[in-house]
Amino acid sequence: MKFIRPLAVVATLIFLIGAAWIWGNRSVKVDMADYAPADSLAYLEFNSLTEVANSIEQNDTWKTVAPLIGVNAVLGNHWLTSVSRVGIGPAAGVIFSRAQIALVVMGVNTAEQDDVLRIKPEVAIIAETHTSKWRLKPVAIDSIKRLATFAYGESQCTERNGDADYVECSAAGGDRKIVGAIDGSLLVIGNSEKSVRSCLETRRGLRPSIRTDPELLKMRSSLNAVRALGFGYVSSENAAKLFSIAAPLLMGKAPGDRQLEQLLAASAGKILRGVAWTSKSAGGRIEDRYLFSLEPSVITRLEPAFETVTEDDAYWNLVPDTFQSMTIYRTKDPPAGWAALGSAVALKLDAVSSVLFGSLLRSSLSVYGIDNPKEVLTTLTPPLLTIRPSPSTEGSVLLARVHNGEGLRRVLANEIFKGGRGQILNGIESEPDSEKEFSAVFIDDYVFVGKTENVRPCLLALRSKQVVTSPGRLDQSRNFPSSMSAVLTYANDEARLTSFITIMALLKGKRLSGEDVNALRRAVGTSSFSATETNLNSLGIERTTRSAFGQFSTILSLVQSDSSNALGR
Repeated sequence: MKFIRPLAVVATLIFLIGAAWIWGNRSVKVDMADYAPADSLAYLEFNSLTEVANSIEQNDTWKTVAPLIGVNAVLGNHWLTSVSRVGIGPAAGVIFSRAQIALVVMGVNTAEQDDVLRIKPEVAIIAETHTSKWRLKPVAIDSIKRLATFAYGESQCTERNGDADYVECSAAGGDRKIVGAIDGSLLVIGNSEKSVRSCLETRRGLRPSIRTDPELLKMRSSLNAVRALGFGYVSSENAAKLFSIAAPLLMGKAPGDRQLEQLLAASAGKILRGVAWTSKSAGGRIEDRYLFSLEPSVITRLEPAFETVTEDDAYWNLVPDTFQSMTIYRTKDPPAGWAALGSAVALKLDAVSSVLFGSLLRSSLSVYGIDNPKEVLTTLTPPLLTIRPSPSTEGSVLLARVHNGEGLRRVLANEIFKGGRGQILNGIESEPDSEKEFSAVFIDDYVFVGKTENVRPCLLALRSKQVVTSPGRLDQSRNFPSSMSAVLTYANDEARLTSFITIMALLKGKRLSGEDVNALRRAVGTSSFSATETNLNSLGIERTTRSAFGQFSTILSLVQSDSSNALGR
């Protein structure tokens, strides 16, 4: 008995010392927005890599394909992860379990090369590892070198000291490079030294951070980002800037016209308040939610465009089974919805800008040969669909229910297809003349309108009865959660899924053979479609997408090497 009391005292002391050590080594979350420059074009944050890994492990598609390609579906040891969070275990495991990650896009550079427009974003990854520098540095250096090899193939790497410890890796025979900086517990990796230094200066308080933007804080709260796997934000100014780069493409012009881009950016900035994104695991898939915050008066003007009506399912019999993407517009009154879009834009813009944005709206239908949307829309009734018939077609067709066939034929003949630029046909047995640029084919109560080269595959599919009502495809589409949203989009994500899983296999040390890739494609074929609902709420336009891996597959593809991209071809 005389040994029991001293033993209890020693045990208590050991317990208290251990508890104090664990408490002292716990990682305290920081706000990663404090590390991102205020002028970042786009900002993404992931506050728990283990939660992201867990969501992939629980993903239905990953569970299906992992055994087929010979990799473990479990991405890590959950018990070891829990231990690593308190600083116990191998350095790499400790860093992974404790790190918070942010990704910033600092700028977008465009250049023409061999008549092809090349877009190169300037990006940086910021990692607050909550780990001492002596443990972080060797892991960080090794990771930077591995990343360079993975992204560029054979690379030359050098190390140097300065205001931080730097590692620079350059692609052999090219100007692409990766720059990494280790500053205490912080690791910054970018594709330019400028982007890395900008992040270091922000963390040191030498330049303002994006956390100073009140709209970011508001959107975090509105989207409940604290419970999300990831959160992203683009400010009003930068959303307008990105729009000004992309919008000329809709008008058939190449980016680079500074005067046009400045006008578009200034105009868009009067309408857009900002863009935000969150991601979460939902039903064995990933749900991405996007919010395009708008001025309140603009939201009010847009309401007619988002009033919906219940439609029948007859259109599914006209959708090719091989469609690559399809968007269903359920606007109750198409002409009123179109007018609402123009009214919302004109509300905030001057006369010149209104004309410019009006031409952008019209260009969205001009690809189908429709230059006078108002007259055409008065002859149609919901739903209206835009369909890309197959992966091999570049463009899409418009499929709509007709309520005034004579009026539509008259408008097509006299206004749209005049001068021999188009043809009007009837029935699925029609044979469009390839010399005519556009075709309109009436089938029962519906009409296909678009470029002849895109209408023809639809007719071929109908004649061979390869439509969505074929066994399996319609059921697969119906499995997506759907409400009576104003706009519903389905897209075939097979290529993105295959790329994501191929990269995941490479990261786990498994290079897929051609046979593996074919098995993978067959497996993801049953879950390769994403569904996106678009609605209007009190803050703006909200889009919710459910897909196998969501935007995580897009983000991971940014570091995909040329060699891995060619796998399976």
